[in-house]
Amino acid sequence: MPVFTAIGSAIFGAGTFLAGLTAAGLQVVTGIAFSAIGKAMQGEPQPAKFGVQVQLQGGDDVPRSINFGWNCTAGSLVYHSPWAAGGVMSTHVMAIGDIPIRELVGVEIDGVPDTLLKGEAHPQYGWPVAGFRKDGRDHLWIKFYDGTQTAADSFLTTYVSSPSRPYGADRIGYGVPYAIVTAMAPERNDDGSKPLFQGKPAVKFITYGARWYDPSRDSTVGGVGAQRWNNPATWGGDGDFLPPVHIYNVLRGIRFNGQWLYGLQAMHPARIDDATFIAAINRARALVDGPSGPEATFRAGGELQVGAQVNVSIEAFLTACNGRLVEVGGTYKLYVGEPGAPVMAFTDGDILSTEEQTFSPFLSLADTVNGVAASYPNPAEGWNVKTAPPLLRPDLEALDGNRRLMASVSLDVVPYKGQVQRLMKWALSEALRARRHTFVLGPEFRVIEPGDVVRWTSARNGYVDKLFRVDGVIYKANLDVIVDLTEVDPSDYDWDQDEDFRPVTDGVLNLAGPIPMPMSGWEVLPARINDDQGRPRRPSIQVRYASGLAAVNAVRVQVRVFGETVPMFDSDSQPYGDPWRNVLTGTFTADTLYEVRGILLGPARPLWSNQTMDVDGNVVDGPWLQVRTEDIKLGPLDVVYGDLNLDELGQQAKGLLEWIGGNIRDLIDQAQAQAMLTGDQELANAVQFDEMRRSLSTVAGNLSASFEETITTAIIPMNGQLVAVADALTQLSAADGDDLNTARWRMTATSGPSGSSTIGIETRFNPADSDDFRMAGSYWVTPNNPDDPTRRIEIADQFIIASSLEDITFQPFVFEDGEAKMMAARIDRITAGLLEGPATTINLTTGFFSFGAP
Repeated sequence: MPVFTAIGSAIFGAGTFLAGLTAAGLQVVTGIAFSAIGKAMQGEPQPAKFGVQVQLQGGDDVPRSINFGWNCTAGSLVYHSPWAAGGVMSTHVMAIGDIPIRELVGVEIDGVPDTLLKGEAHPQYGWPVAGFRKDGRDHLWIKFYDGTQTAADSFLTTYVSSPSRPYGADRIGYGVPYAIVTAMAPERNDDGSKPLFQGKPAVKFITYGARWYDPSRDSTVGGVGAQRWNNPATWGGDGDFLPPVHIYNVLRGIRFNGQWLYGLQAMHPARIDDATFIAAINRARALVDGPSGPEATFRAGGELQVGAQVNVSIEAFLTACNGRLVEVGGTYKLYVGEPGAPVMAFTDGDILSTEEQTFSPFLSLADTVNGVAASYPNPAEGWNVKTAPPLLRPDLEALDGNRRLMASVSLDVVPYKGQVQRLMKWALSEALRARRHTFVLGPEFRVIEPGDVVRWTSARNGYVDKLFRVDGVIYKANLDVIVDLTEVDPSDYDWDQDEDFRPVTDGVLNLAGPIPMPMSGWEVLPARINDDQGRPRRPSIQVRYASGLAAVNAVRVQVRVFGETVPMFDSDSQPYGDPWRNVLTGTFTADTLYEVRGILLGPARPLWSNQTMDVDGNVVDGPWLQVRTEDIKLGPLDVVYGDLNLDELGQQAKGLLEWIGGNIRDLIDQAQAQAMLTGDQELANAVQFDEMRRSLSTVAGNLSASFEETITTAIIPMNGQLVAVADALTQLSAADGDDLNTARWRMTATSGPSGSSTIGIETRFNPADSDDFRMAGSYWVTPNNPDDPTRRIEIADQFIIASSLEDITFQPFVFEDGEAKMMAARIDRITAGLLEGPATTINLTTGFFSFGAP
């Protein structure tokens, strides 16, 4: 008697023949155990898990693997080498699988999802990883090959390969999808935050797996042979994510480049029933409401190692679609999801009452299930195993003596939380259908097969067009048929997303570090930098902050001009402690609006003074504090022409205003000290000078008047040789309280190649109620170096030249407010751009003339 049953684990026989099998015996060998979730409902042990490989592997004993659907894998290490100066760059090559795949869609770095910037690919390194871009500089890249490459990567063979770690041009890896992960050692984090990574970051690759043959896309279905299999239009569609398509390809045998890799090796295509497989594929493809909108009813994804038994892998895909694979007379048929339309109908009168019958109206307590727990790989939690909210039925628990009887299942290839809960609900609903019949029908029912659905109307059992699934069939020698039936109901597969879906709380993947430390007590104020005599010379900025904070080593300050985005001053580190304030030593312009921020440096994770944390833990940037510097302009002490270098005394670049009020003795002492610093003791010892002074002063109350005269002659070192210097200074001062008037006349002559002759005359008034002063001066300079021009400088609000006393009121030459004014001029040649008059404008550049009324 041939026996045809729905198959669970032993799926590859051509049929089973059991002599003398009775109806009761058929009930023993058939049942609902067609998938892992079905087996769990019957209390059978779970097969070995597979689906997500989260640990990087290495070595020659790593099993080959195949990527199905949406999946995640850590891959296997095939090459590694540090390179560039000091090993600052490190490159790893990771194989993702052993058959070409569709796409690398994402990565997880150290367990946290990250984004590949595919539109900004580096020509050698590949795609930058968004989370490892710091201050506009990338530190991690990934280059991807899908397995169809025909040449070795030139970056590896040219830049990374070395004599100690060669990577030859023969390392093509055809058929192997792989990723090249290149990391640049991150810089030190001055702000105390966690480094981007230490060593090599742990990478997991999220891919759309291999392209598969989809018979539902083949218009030649029904034919046999390579014509169908080799049609490109039947590969690489949405069927790549559907478990019925995966099962079909495993049964046909997975090959690449003509070589068998996994699955059955000699399965003739005629042994796979196209009609049931196409119906199953379309049912899996049908849309159903999911957590994020419509989605395919059944999908699957995972990494399958080729060492897995074929029945185990098919069982995993059957579980993903609540499927049943049936072998009938050597032909494989697939049924998924809700029961199909009945193929035959019968009544009590069609059952042979003379034959043995069995009926199981309910399950024993040991076989009863009233709840389901399931685990699955959760992409939202780094593809680690997630336990779905258990499906509990308190009403059924009460009927079962207040017992909670749970079935537990691992959905290893179902990374979709909505589908997981649908499978749990549908499997539990189906498992509650305990009615099972085994009896004998007449020869006319020999057309039914396992997996078919029949309709039964039974007055004895109270059935009206009740549906049953055929789980087993035996042909008796007299042509009668023993059938094993289990009740089914399409309503078991009803789904209401709003009512049936139970919310899933995904954990936070980012590791929680120290609570960020904000900048406390942050203030910015205008400040000034004084010279050694207490005179304000430069504008500056003072910053203030809280003192006495633990684990703070220093303070970093950044300043930018208002309206700019790039700091023009970055202190890198200011001392922290007492005092709790600092005057910045940057170069700031007078009466200018600046923006300032600061950060505390130390072991804790700090925030800039303009940063806060939102409720989700994200750093939010705010405005910098503004401050306007004091209007401290450059004065006579700051006028410098060229470089101020004491080794080049007399050089034309000497600040003339500082020179005219300076002390020649200071310059002599500095020249001698400089000679000693350079190790020229002989020159230092050769310094000689003589000085003659005269002075006179008168004081009456707040009034004072003084006269000073100093004449100095000296021999000093300059630029490695001795030079002669003569200097004469005459100064008059008159003061009324703090109001001070001065008149100076000074001459200095210096020998040597860098020497010069300089005369200066200056008058000045310093009012008591102001830091500013008024002055007029004349300075004459003749450098010894013929490449430097002689120069005469006049400083005054008005500069007037007249040929006589009378001409001062008639036709003087006046320079005032940046303009020269004169009554008459005789000029042989004029080079100008624009001539303007009361009635005429002549643009000498464009040739434009404009004439108006005189």
